[in-house]
Amino acid sequence: MKRRHAGFTLTEMMVVVAIIGILVTMAIVSMRPRLRPIDVANRVGDLFREASRRAIALGPVRADVAIRARTRITAAPSGTVDQPTVTFTLWWLQEGALKQASWIPIVTYTTDPKVTAVDWRSNVVAYTPPSAADWSKFEARCSPDGTCQPFTLFFQANRPGPSCDPAASTSQPVYEQCAKLAVMPLGGAIITRTDWN
Repeated sequence: MKRRHAGFTLTEMMVVVAIIGILVTMAIVSMRPRLRPIDVANRVGDLFREASRRAIALGPVRADVAIRARTRITAAPSGTVDQPTVTFTLWWLQEGALKQASWIPIVTYTTDPKVTAVDWRSNVVAYTPPSAADWSKFEARCSPDGTCQPFTLFFQANRPGPSCDPAASTSQPVYEQCAKLAVMPLGGAIITRTDWN
């Protein structure tokens, strides 16, 4: 009488390895974060909230210092020509002796190359055609009472999709493509939207 040996055949093992490979690939793809413009807008909005909070916490500026703001946020173009980014920096005002004051950087945030910081306006507004935004001139200040200068910033994904311009008629949803950050003057409150209206 012949005894049969227990075990797996080579074909069975190859099928199991292929199934495991497919499951691992699906898990990696689903776990990889896909950065959206609204995520970038929320992160920049967090900088404005922190600027307002710190402005209040640090208190009034001495009367002999000419600068009245306690915190500020600046932007600077960075990255490469193919993948432009913008670096936002939160600063606080450090008062020195003899009417001296200097800006000290606290936190920086650089936008992802997959999302373009398209434009900014120095008020809370809807989108108008681009004005060739110069990010090096962007500066928002917050006072010791927590009020910040109002600004609107526009972000767009660098992938093919519908136009974010409200004047362009499109039937496609723009929520994965566009984001708008509006900074209200009172208390550094922010509003983020997944369109540019």
